Amino acid sequence: MKTRDLAMTTAGVVAVAAWIAASVTAWLLVTAPATVAMAINGRDAQSLVHLGLRALYDLLVRLVSYL
Repeated sequence: MKTRDLAMTTAGVVAVAAWIAASVTAWLLVTAPATVAMAINGRDAQSLVHLGLRALYDLLVRLVSYL
């Protein structure tokens, strides 16, 4: 594998991860704005990450239920 191919693959993975993080953050701002605001105001990233992971889990469960 060439260095260029590895760099492009890494950039793609980073871009997809950033897109997922931005989507989950936007979803949380719509569904739980008070919780997000309190987590940001209190600089408590753990509760924000917990909410994000829970939202991703719920999304995954819904997607698998269609299969």
